[in-house]
Amino acid sequence: MCTAGAEVRTGQLPLFLYKEPVELRLMLSTAELVARIRERTGDTQEALAQRLGVSFPTINSWERGRSRPRPAHRRQLEALARDLGIRHEFKVLVIDDDPATAEIVAAAAVGVDPGIEVDRALDGWEGLVKCGSLQPELIFLDIMMPGIDGLEVARRLPSIEGLTDTTVLFVTSAQTASVLERAHAIGYQVLPKPLEIDDLESAIRQIRERPPTAAQ
Repeated sequence: MCTAGAEVRTGQLPLFLYKEPVELRLMLSTAELVARIRERTGDTQEALAQRLGVSFPTINSWERGRSRPRPAHRRQLEALARDLGIRHEFKVLVIDDDPATAEIVAAAAVGVDPGIEVDRALDGWEGLVKCGSLQPELIFLDIMMPGIDGLEVARRLPSIEGLTDTTVLFVTSAQTASVLERAHAIGYQVLPKPLEIDDLESAIRQIRERPPTAAQ
């Protein structure tokens, strides 16, 4: 069993009690969608209006939540969001026998976007089941676990449907050359424990903003 855990170093955000994940977020509102598209593209409201073939007052009204687009325009927004890699929901799964890892990952996720869903599995078998049911965008996978370890879980992930765009990051307190070599041979990045909130936030943000087709 991994005993080192996900520790929080001085100056980092405190851990909070991990809660079971809330229901999946519904589709983004038009206001949120317009704001995210403009953030990603750098468009002004006028520029986005020209891109979509609508008037500036229309875009302004959508982003302020004062009106809703016609179905055809909503589909345009959805298509543009997909092209830009904007996700309606972002699910993170933590597979680690140490519950503290899920707590610190959840704390980091809140720092990126409070709407990110974080779920956890305390062993490899449960993790494989949840990978299939949740189809997370990001998996934090502990290497050293009792029973089926993280390396074996990683080997089995390609057989699970729906994980084409899923990124896997190993986490471990093990620093032996043999373990690290085996982990790197599988092709996933390794994050050492104790985990740092800043590093986790950076990883979550980078993968969340990556177009789906570019994920591992």
